[in-house]
Amino acid sequence: MMLPAPIRKGLTRLAATRPGAKVYKAVLPPLDAAVKRATDGRRTFTELVLPTLVLVSVGRKTGLERRQPLVHQPVADGWAVVGSNWGQEHHPAWTNNLLANPEAQVEIGGRTVPVRARLAEGAERDAIYGRFEKLSPNYREYKDWSGGREIRVFVLERR
Repeated sequence: MMLPAPIRKGLTRLAATRPGAKVYKAVLPPLDAAVKRATDGRRTFTELVLPTLVLVSVGRKTGLERRQPLVHQPVADGWAVVGSNWGQEHHPAWTNNLLANPEAQVEIGGRTVPVRARLAEGAERDAIYGRFEKLSPNYREYKDWSGGREIRVFVLERR
C-alpha cells in the first residue's frame, strides 16, 4: 500500500530540500521503527512513499545486529540500495558494515531473504543510481550536497 501519487510526489520533493532532508533524517528512523513494531515487522512508514526494504546486517565494530530501512530498486537477482545518507558528506554506517561483512538479510514483503552485498562500480553503479534519480528527485540533490564523495551503491544478491 502506498500513499496517493500527489502526496508521494510532495513528500519526495520536500526531501530534495536541505531543510526537508534534515527533518526527514531526524523523524523517519523513529517513525519507521514505530510502524514496524506496530505491524509486527511487516511495514515501515517510508514504504508508503517509496519502495522500501529493511537491511539486517552486522555492525562492523560491535558485532551487533543492525536494522536499516532503505529505499530499493529491483535488480536481476535481488535489490539495489544507495548510501545517500541524506546528502551528508560522510557515508552512512550501514555501508561500512556491508563492506566489512557482506553477508546480510533483507526483510521485504513480510519475508526474510538472505543476501550477499557487493559494491556496484563503474557503469553498473551509474545506471543504478540513475534509476534512483528517476524514482525521486532528492537523489539528484544528495549527489550535489555530498561534498564530492561518490555515493555508494550496493547490489544485494539473494544467497
